[in-house]
Amino acid sequence: MNWKKVSSTLLVCAMVITVLVTLPAVANALDVSACSIAKIGVDARFEGAPVQLVDTSGVNWTGNRQFYLSSTLGNQGLAVLLTAYSMDKTVWVRIVGDGAAGSLITVIFVNK
Repeated sequence: MNWKKVSSTLLVCAMVITVLVTLPAVANALDVSACSIAKIGVDARFEGAPVQLVDTSGVNWTGNRQFYLSSTLGNQGLAVLLTAYSMDKTVWVRIVGDGAAGSLITVIFVNK
């Protein structure tokens, strides 16, 4: 038996399984094309700022739903939200997971 070939095959199988397990978790996100910002705040208990959004289409949820700004967006993400809020603009957001309350916002764009 050629152990080198067997170990190479096992390594490839392990890499494929790893990709198949981790890729859906990374790719699972909800994109919401138009949200109005109800509230933005700061809470010392959390790394990211709390943000209450309203899905203006009413497709994903109704009423206010609170999310948290991903810490990777930092002050830049907070600045985008505050700019949109002060200009009374809607935002496009990507929310980790299925958009459940308390999820992280990872991408923000200000809509025209």
